[in-house]
Amino acid sequence: MACIPKDEIKRKTFHLLSLLYVFGYWYLPKNIVVLGLAVAMSIVILLEYIRFKFPKVNDFFKNNFKGFYRSEEAEKISGVIWTLSGAFIAIVLFPNKSMVFASLLYLAFGDAAAALVGRTIGRHKIFTSKSLEGSFACFTVCFIIGLFLFNIQFALIGAIAATLIEAIPWKLNDNFWMQIINAGVLTAISSVIIWTK
Repeated sequence: MACIPKDEIKRKTFHLLSLLYVFGYWYLPKNIVVLGLAVAMSIVILLEYIRFKFPKVNDFFKNNFKGFYRSEEAEKISGVIWTLSGAFIAIVLFPNKSMVFASLLYLAFGDAAAALVGRTIGRHKIFTSKSLEGSFACFTVCFIIGLFLFNIQFALIGAIAATLIEAIPWKLNDNFWMQIINAGVLTAISSVIIWTK
């Protein structure tokens, strides 16, 4: 069995910091979370600007934060901006807290499971960088998450939707699209299917 790349573990562990705003969204007033995300995005954008403006700063990040930046992100904006902006838009656009909360958790845990399993034991490719094994891991984790929030029927539908959305090779970073589209899909489905336990 292949080992999980250390850089991927570092990256996904770092992504778990997103749980700060995920659970903040659940427990705090919406306007506070939106403001916090706006401030966080501003800080990250400023750091990215400085990183690209000054090559020595970029070299410092590349050398000291290996694993947090993928190699292809050395010369383009990092996934952190996409993650924060996707959460920001999902929270602002969709009013149903349960649907948005689920979509944020799908990214935090489902996407991480897909990446770690896919890169470790993924053998059956469905897209260039996606595998059936990774997608099954994503589905399993998202389904378990759904069981805490929805009835079993809706949890199943939500997990299927999240898995398909995660597997699509989006032109922009999937950390951006997964949160927004999942929240939209769950919101749309909830209008025709009873989702409460």
